[in-house]
Amino acid sequence: MSLLDIHFFIYFVSSGSPEQIICSKLMCEHMREGLDSLLKPSSVALIGASANPAKLSNVVLRNLRIGRFKLYPINPKESKILGLKCYPSILEVPDHVDLTVVSLPAVAAAEALKECVEKEVNVVIVTASGFRESGEAGAARERELKRIIQGTGTRILGPNTMGIFSPVSGLDTLFIPRERSPRPNAGQIAMLSQSGAVSISFLEKAAASGIGISHCVGLGNKLDIAENELIRLLAIDPATNCIALYLESFSDGREFFEIARSITPHKPIVVLKSGRTESGMSAASSHTGAMASSSDALVERALHQAGVLRTYDEEELIDIAKALSFADHIGGDRICVVASAGGYGVIASDLVESKEHGAGLRMARLSRETQAELETIMPDFSSTRNPVDLTASVTDDMYDSVLEILQRDPGVDGIMMSLELQPPNVTKRLVRVAERRSSSKGPGIVISAFGGEQTDQIIKEFSKKRVPAYPTIWRAIRALGALARRGLHLRMRK
Repeated sequence: MSLLDIHFFIYFVSSGSPEQIICSKLMCEHMREGLDSLLKPSSVALIGASANPAKLSNVVLRNLRIGRFKLYPINPKESKILGLKCYPSILEVPDHVDLTVVSLPAVAAAEALKECVEKEVNVVIVTASGFRESGEAGAARERELKRIIQGTGTRILGPNTMGIFSPVSGLDTLFIPRERSPRPNAGQIAMLSQSGAVSISFLEKAAASGIGISHCVGLGNKLDIAENELIRLLAIDPATNCIALYLESFSDGREFFEIARSITPHKPIVVLKSGRTESGMSAASSHTGAMASSSDALVERALHQAGVLRTYDEEELIDIAKALSFADHIGGDRICVVASAGGYGVIASDLVESKEHGAGLRMARLSRETQAELETIMPDFSSTRNPVDLTASVTDDMYDSVLEILQRDPGVDGIMMSLELQPPNVTKRLVRVAERRSSSKGPGIVISAFGGEQTDQIIKEFSKKRVPAYPTIWRAIRALGALARRGLHLRMRK
């Protein structure tokens, strides 16, 4: 660890950031920088629009047509594409342009950017690769882009990015066809990603499980617009209640942690930070030109101090983002497991308590009063201790009553409900029971849904109702662990 790294860590953990100053700056910086044009443009131009369906820029144009904004294709060789009037240059567009997508090779990007600056475009997305991540020649091209916008009001997203997907405005600059990669509906999770593939994976997993997205922004090489500004913007975005990030490097580590520390008491932040090893850092350098960050142990401690929840793969990232968006936190780490299959209860108990192969939480000790109440409604041969085993004799009403009793126990902070539809006296009404109990006062409930081919549909139904539900016990317990860690951070901050 370098002396600079140590200085940064001591500065962060000892002084932090004056939250009042950070928060008061959010609105004025948002207005001054005009980054709202990136998330909610009223007019969009596509430089390099193609009439050839095989070209990526044609895919982008098809995706952009769905948006709720004025759209201007730019191509000097075409008069119309997809029924839209083409302009030979962005300088020929009669109106102001908020956002421009440059879908040209890297060597042609600079000239297109010069015209965008002359047109006073607010934000330009440069999608091409072949910049800093590709070697010195590419780095020189990237420096030229930066020189062109210096002293102007034009901002750059990228280069080497797919851009943005924002269902709030219908903005979709991705060059992936929708029929190949389904997009999620509007929701409250914002995603910032330094990798296009990771963002596409996030969107597809969200669509498959019924999770909504507010915005998904590809950061690319982060020549100009980077994660810190966008996190500030999302902190005051009413459409966003949880911020998820995939980062290979920090643009400004100290600023990131100061901003995150000011935001996490109000909105949860979850990050997948890669480049933890020498091989990972080397791969990041060739991918997005990311510079090696501080030691991973330093990053780990600083994220924890800032209240940012860290994940280690793309599945965990979206699982935890869903839990935080739907439930935000639970009041402690005492977990009660409820199942109609004894084996699932045993597995869940291990995953709750184990620190090496589990969440490192505690199994709640149910009060005598709670156990006495449970005995009045459960079979004699079932277990009223934690884990609560309802056995195959379970009914919808029994599950409903048991959950109600457990939510009154002051020694329970969270409940993992293993939802099984196989027992003969259980119906799909159990889904509505779980939904109602999840929205009631008391400990939060996370669902592990086991139902064979029905599982995916059950999870989608829960997502629509904003109830955290997962197809495995471990993913449900892991989500409870994240909710408990966030709850602990909020209590410590108070």
